[in-house]
Amino acid sequence: MQNIMLNDTPSFFYYIVLFAIYCFMGWVIEVIYRSITQRKFVNAGFLFGPFIPIYGLGAFVIIVMQHVFQSWHIVPLFIILGLAITCLEYMIGFLSEKIFKLTLWDYSENRFNLHGHVCLHFSIIWTLLALIFVTFVHPEVFRRVVLLNEGFAKTAAIAFMIYFWIDYAFSVMSLAAFRRGVAYLYEEYFNLSSTEIENNLKSFQRLREAFPDLNKYIYQNINKKIRTRLNSFLKSIQDKIILEMAGRTPFEKEYYETVQDILQHEEFLKLKDYFHHNSSIYAHVHDVAYFSYRICKYFKMDYRSAARGALLHDFFLYDWRNHDVPDLPRKKFHGLAHPTIAVANAKKHFSINDIEEDVIKKHMWPLTIVPPKYKESYIVSFADKYLSSKEFINEYKKRINQRQEKRAHKRKEKKHD
Repeated sequence: MQNIMLNDTPSFFYYIVLFAIYCFMGWVIEVIYRSITQRKFVNAGFLFGPFIPIYGLGAFVIIVMQHVFQSWHIVPLFIILGLAITCLEYMIGFLSEKIFKLTLWDYSENRFNLHGHVCLHFSIIWTLLALIFVTFVHPEVFRRVVLLNEGFAKTAAIAFMIYFWIDYAFSVMSLAAFRRGVAYLYEEYFNLSSTEIENNLKSFQRLREAFPDLNKYIYQNINKKIRTRLNSFLKSIQDKIILEMAGRTPFEKEYYETVQDILQHEEFLKLKDYFHHNSSIYAHVHDVAYFSYRICKYFKMDYRSAARGALLHDFFLYDWRNHDVPDLPRKKFHGLAHPTIAVANAKKHFSINDIEEDVIKKHMWPLTIVPPKYKESYIVSFADKYLSSKEFINEYKKRINQRQEKRAHKRKEKKHD
């Protein structure tokens, strides 16, 4: 590799110009990635403008490391660069969490991650990009930058530094406003209208798109508020609801009248043939619908729309564990794709209103980027996850008990032998 460093000691302002260029290039990379994954233009990064500082810092770390270890073989150099970039990403992630009390990115769902700040998969990608950078990108950029007139370089550097610190200050303020906005949602959630909730979420839409993991922060706070308000309600009514959902006591007449046309529809009845967690999809959505109905009625929300939307939230006719065309191509992720399929099926066979459509579309939030528009959608999302987790735990306990029974049976057989 050619050693291209600032050996000729050009003015400090040339360093700033290089930093600005690499921050901009990083922004372009992130914008392309975010826009493709979210299927719309996304202004990526922490700053409002087209610069991402971590890429500029990363570029200089890579340049220095390549200069120090230029005589090393490609394999150990690859490892050194990977470790350096991984350490930088971890440090930035750790500091942002400590300073802003927010997790801007989270790799905790990726394998081989460290505290969610870094993971092996992305570290390898960054290292490959680093090798491309020091081999092809930096030599060419450096050659052109040092040809700039020194006066122009100085003016450009000063202008960038002034802009950078102004943008940084406003960006920090926007993060603080984001935390205040979520805190306000948490405190006033049940006193706000759906329009007020939607406007609050829209006020920090750019941050949510740039850092999708912030949706988890919003979800955790709102979910916590729902749980807090529901605790007393659930304690007093939970056993009764469970008995009703299990069919041991009759459903409320009003609930049945609300959803009777859906429950008896021949296409919807096909859900009995498809497995969910430890029951059919039909049984699962029935439970979620009734649970959502009772909660929304308790909080004086639109419980009819909540019940109907919840009943249709998993209206897909395929095995989600082993799906393929025509319903859902194998390469597509069921978790993200099935709400759209459910909406299409619901519209095909029933007349649904805006709340019901939003319930179906957003029940997987925060896995989906766009948050729910209505409070009823939040309730159904909460009910779905609450009951799904109970199904999973019950199934897990059942398997543990079966294993214990088998072991006990084997011990008895050994004693008899």
